[in-house]
Amino acid sequence: MTASHASPPPRVAALTVYPLKSAAGIDVDALHLDERGATGDRRWLLVDGSGHAITARECHALLHITPRFATPDRNGSLLLDAPRHTTLAAVVPGADALVRPVFIWDDATLALDAGDDAADWCSDVIGRTCRLVYLDGDAQRPLKHKYAGPVAAERRHVAFTDGAPLLVLGMASIEALNGRLLEQGTPDVLDRRRFRANVWLDGLAAHEEDGWRLVQMGETRLGMGSLCTRCVLTTVDPDTLEQGHEPLRIWAGYRRTADGVVFGVNATHAAPGTIAVGDPVTVLDTR
Repeated sequence: MTASHASPPPRVAALTVYPLKSAAGIDVDALHLDERGATGDRRWLLVDGSGHAITARECHALLHITPRFATPDRNGSLLLDAPRHTTLAAVVPGADALVRPVFIWDDATLALDAGDDAADWCSDVIGRTCRLVYLDGDAQRPLKHKYAGPVAAERRHVAFTDGAPLLVLGMASIEALNGRLLEQGTPDVLDRRRFRANVWLDGLAAHEEDGWRLVQMGETRLGMGSLCTRCVLTTVDPDTLEQGHEPLRIWAGYRRTADGVVFGVNATHAAPGTIAVGDPVTVLDTR
């Protein structure tokens, strides 16, 4: 008689933060979760003269800005690098900094201006006039219920993410996408940088994460909210900055919903805590 063996649980394969919204990400060993999301994740932002967010959707050069944390706690200043530019030290603005109203999608909040030198550097890199701003610690940007799943959203606020504190994606979902592209004669593999998740998972079936409602990752519980609707940013090669048709074209055939094509799941942590690479994932409730 052959003994049966239970499949190992899914595990956290990788973790990524994006200190400057739409710039390159940083892979980390652990996410330290504060009230807004992962510490150091999208606390910096580029805005135009009217305070509206500038993203790599319309300004691909942002993807070539590579941030580094200036302090081990990831909580504040950055060092920014870009091709053919010297390093910019982006220092957290002081109490006397100009407070700017900024706008992300339909949300308005407050941010601190990082000064003219930072603005000039960023403007030169992306080829358009902009200001670099840092999230004001007292800024109010309420978390929307659709991103929280069963986790309470009241009195919760987010940083400069599109809306959810975290984005979760299974590596098998990316592998399935690339398999479809290969079947249709597209040999180029789309790497995970295009999908800008915070939490990358191994050990589950393609899109299995879509069906989860509440999960435990290490010491942290996550409410799984809405599926993540996808935009043209996924069609931009992060190395060459060239824009193509994939994966939006192929997603339209198998990932389309009434809200658009979806890939990955928006998520909200129930309380401050830590998620580490290698943590097991326990599914506590499904949709």
